Amino acid sequence: MLLATPRFWYVRRPTPLARLLQPLGWLYGLGVRWHRRSSRPRRLPVPVVSVGNITLGGTGKTPLVIALARALQHRGWRVAVLLRGYGSTRQAPCRVDAGHCAARVGDEALELHQQLPEAQVWVGRDRLASARAAIAAGATLLLLDDGLQHWSLARDCDISVLDSLHGLGNGLVFPAGPLREPVGELGRADLLVLTGGGTGGGVGAEVPLPWPVAKPRFRLVSWIEPPPGLAGQPLLAFCGIGLPAKFFAALEQAGLLLVERLGFPDHHPYAPEDLERLQHRAAALHATLVTTVKDWQRLPGGWQQRVVALPLQLDAAAVAAITTAVVRQLGSLRDAGADG
Repeated sequence: MLLATPRFWYVRRPTPLARLLQPLGWLYGLGVRWHRRSSRPRRLPVPVVSVGNITLGGTGKTPLVIALARALQHRGWRVAVLLRGYGSTRQAPCRVDAGHCAARVGDEALELHQQLPEAQVWVGRDRLASARAAIAAGATLLLLDDGLQHWSLARDCDISVLDSLHGLGNGLVFPAGPLREPVGELGRADLLVLTGGGTGGGVGAEVPLPWPVAKPRFRLVSWIEPPPGLAGQPLLAFCGIGLPAKFFAALEQAGLLLVERLGFPDHHPYAPEDLERLQHRAAALHATLVTTVKDWQRLPGGWQQRVVALPLQLDAAAVAAITTAVVRQLGSLRDAGADG
């Protein structure tokens, strides 16, 4: 089972425990660099766009992937989303369909498939093999979910997503901090998207970023629009995501009444015993159980009808601006290739 996100990761000044773990972070960072330099990315005959993050989870990457896939489809591309499928038992490439469950393909893959009925969704550890299968099935653009650290595929546009509230945390590499790579690697992406609720502000004024001014940076605001029946009702909110506090804060910003909040480890596989305890507690509080769409995918049989899933809404204007920047990036590369 995964552990919950350590609190000391998001203390701006590294704690003594973070400093104690820092040598392991140096080794981890060296391993990432070695892996990257020893890889030989393959160039494919269709555009490849990656959406990823330099931190470990909790940035709101999946809603952006869904919104971007829809926007690119509207512009004429036949999109295939490729992901490893966290929690999946699949080794070889597998195209997700309605008959799959989270235990086989992962919660994110199911969410993507349900939200993108016209797109292909593939899971598998070998994303190069998934890419070739998707192209053979008619895809004209590949969208890598969590692909910033995936080296086997050459990309035409890299998008790095960063939570605007938590930012880079203490700025240290795992396990001393939340970074997957040394902070200087943030600048190798083509676009930076700062996610989170509320308006204005952003991490740019709070955390120094090694980000060239010439590179586009976008602020993507998100919020929850609850169904009318939940207004004024006591709610017991639970989730197993990278940063549970983000979900709880979004519920409060939506004006909902939270009587209890329960966080689980990221990608927590809910057992019937977990849900029975939650239901017992909700009954004692006369509350309704609510969770994220991603968590809802992992609920065991029969429990999805007892829990309300609350999806995030994204600012449409920001999504349109990000899509335009991606298309411009793909176009500039195509033009450069033609000139060559």
